[in-house]
Amino acid sequence: MTTRALSDQRALTTYLRRATWGLPEGRRQELWDELEEHILTRAEHLQFTDLSPSQALAQALRELGPPARLTLGMAKVYTMPKLLIAAGAAALALSAALYAMAGGGETPMLTLPVVTQSPVKPSCVRGTKPSGDNITIVSENNGITCYTFNDGTSYLGAYLNGNDIVKAIRAQGGRATLKGNRLDVSLPGTGSGGGEIGANFTRNGQPYFDAFRLIDGVGTPLPIRFAGFAAPQVQIGAINLRFGTGEQSVGRLFYNPLYSLFISSLKGVVAQPGITGGGYFMDSPRSPNSRHRVATTLAPGEVVMLITKRAGERYMADTAEVGADRSAVLQSEASKVRFVSSLGQLGPYPGGGRINALLVRVTNIPLDQLKTGIFLPARPTSDAR
Repeated sequence: MTTRALSDQRALTTYLRRATWGLPEGRRQELWDELEEHILTRAEHLQFTDLSPSQALAQALRELGPPARLTLGMAKVYTMPKLLIAAGAAALALSAALYAMAGGGETPMLTLPVVTQSPVKPSCVRGTKPSGDNITIVSENNGITCYTFNDGTSYLGAYLNGNDIVKAIRAQGGRATLKGNRLDVSLPGTGSGGGEIGANFTRNGQPYFDAFRLIDGVGTPLPIRFAGFAAPQVQIGAINLRFGTGEQSVGRLFYNPLYSLFISSLKGVVAQPGITGGGYFMDSPRSPNSRHRVATTLAPGEVVMLITKRAGERYMADTAEVGADRSAVLQSEASKVRFVSSLGQLGPYPGGGRINALLVRVTNIPLDQLKTGIFLPARPTSDAR
């Protein structure tokens, strides 16, 4: 152990000894352990803001204040008769007391850097040679043709460094483990279960995961809420994350792949993300005339999703931010749409030359209440411009 590490350990031990001095003997070790875990978790969170381990520990101790004041606060918790009925209740009360004494308020927001394009890797097939305006042939050898797409969207996404994810989840009380290109995540409040996802690609030896897979791949009964567009935010229970800094908008790259999660919610199924299975997703318009400008009464900055249905359980969805003029520009396969008020009214066949479409606000609404975000614009129909 280095001299600096020994110094940090001594400072932590001294603080813990003073903070728990005079407390009931039967509770002192329990309080010591609880307080130590709180301090180390907070220090890990602070390291995520580019502080060194020593600086982060010192800042965590400063936030808690003098040990004597902390002793008084914890003593009050453990002299409340009702809290002594159950150790679990006492632990929750202690955590709340620690957070309050540290000046805590809302759950801290951690920002994860985003990479918006994955490496271009060719696909290879034997036999029929792929063709099309959006196909570039890379090689042909012994009947095997390797090619890439050049439509400009095939490799786009909101990709996160796996190590950044682990630090952010752990800093906010969850569990996350990175094993090679596999990420295992368990969120606070979900028990021992978790979800494991595979990396989309590696860059400089670092695994990268699509942000939507982090959310959609971890089935959870915890409340989920989204906000923002250029730098989307998600709150899942006690986990609060922002994707990107807003310098480049990752809104559509983040929200569009989550269409199955939103559709599942509209169907009344939230705890099992991805329930729609054979859903359909298209990130770019198929023709120049696929943009619909929709006037809303929503506040600027809200995010709106437009959903249409193809055959079976296959959907197309697009999201856009409501602008200063309270309108949003959304893409669709259909050049002529009629807005409806429920998912059940969607279908692949036009009526009167128009395809039914659904508009729903997906931000600042609990996911399990997403139906309340469905709205009808002032104009019941729209022609693409």
